[in-house]
Amino acid sequence: MGKVFVLAVERSGENLGLEIMANAVAAGLDLQWSGVVGSRLQAAGVRNIADGEVLVVIGLIEVLRHYGALRRLYHRVVAHLKKEKPLCVILIDHPAFNLRIAKAAKALGIRVLYVVGPQIWAWRGQRIHQIKQIVDQMLVLFPFEVPIYAKAGVPVQLLAHPLLEQTAAAPNRLTARAALGLTSDQPVIALLPGSRRGELEKLSRRYAETAVLLRKQMPHLQIIVALARAELAPTWNQHWQRGAGPEDAVLVSAQTRTVLAAADVVLVASGTATLETALMARPAVVVYVLNALTYAFARRLVKTPFVAMPNILLKEAVYPEFLQKDFTPDRVAATLLSLFGEAGQDQLRRLQRLRDLLQGDSPESLQQVLRKMFT
Repeated sequence: MGKVFVLAVERSGENLGLEIMANAVAAGLDLQWSGVVGSRLQAAGVRNIADGEVLVVIGLIEVLRHYGALRRLYHRVVAHLKKEKPLCVILIDHPAFNLRIAKAAKALGIRVLYVVGPQIWAWRGQRIHQIKQIVDQMLVLFPFEVPIYAKAGVPVQLLAHPLLEQTAAAPNRLTARAALGLTSDQPVIALLPGSRRGELEKLSRRYAETAVLLRKQMPHLQIIVALARAELAPTWNQHWQRGAGPEDAVLVSAQTRTVLAAADVVLVASGTATLETALMARPAVVVYVLNALTYAFARRLVKTPFVAMPNILLKEAVYPEFLQKDFTPDRVAATLLSLFGEAGQDQLRRLQRLRDLLQGDSPESLQQVLRKMFT
């Protein structure tokens, strides 16, 4: 039985890890899995060797504050690789950390499969040279990434984005509202504040203040909040109350797709959830707030005009983006209100091309790659 190590701690990364595991089974591979993973991959049979929560910090300042914990996690992983000697490590996202793990694994003679690589198309493009030296196979989600890696001589495969299948299987609006205890005949706004505690700390109060303004204009508006994990609820509630958010807002955990299915309009933090929202065909506004120093640093390096992946893929600002100081409750509330009308329908027309852009290579070709990496 071959050994494989996987590192994936966030919801979107776990989705990809589960997809790879399913394709490994379809390829007839008998494997023993270990890693630094979240609860769903643990439930799927991956033996977790360490708490990876520190990896969800975002931003230069936050990373510096958690440097000691990140260093300890790195040494824990490397020690595990030395002891267990897996055939392959699967590294999903988190490039600053995972590229170091890739370098260590390569030095130990372990194959490296990198999924959702660094956003070299947006910033720090010079990383491609390092990737060529330490990564055996890239699996990417967006078609514009393939020629970048292929030109550099890095083996690359395009995955069908897992959200295509997952969003297609979502319940319809009436079923979703019934499941969430919402009435069928009143408007619904979904609030998606991100999957990281730091995101909630920066966004929740502004979400609350925005919701207050929306409720003044739409007294019958139903408000539902989708948290990625139940343990984020205390952080959310603390900041929601500071912003005097409506007390009747419905708070649910780990039901993002059902919440999106129930919604008419969405307020979503920049990240994978923007793409999920778009594939569910929901009008939306995208917001985000970083530490001021981190944002100033990123602005100097980032080459793309947008932050939301639907906008990047479609090469236009389909979803309005309100970042940093531009995220003011009055501006965002006014834009959200317009989406309950014709502006929302216009967004949906412009989003129709999106699914065609995310079709990947065949499952058979992915399984062939896994056989090469895991045997």
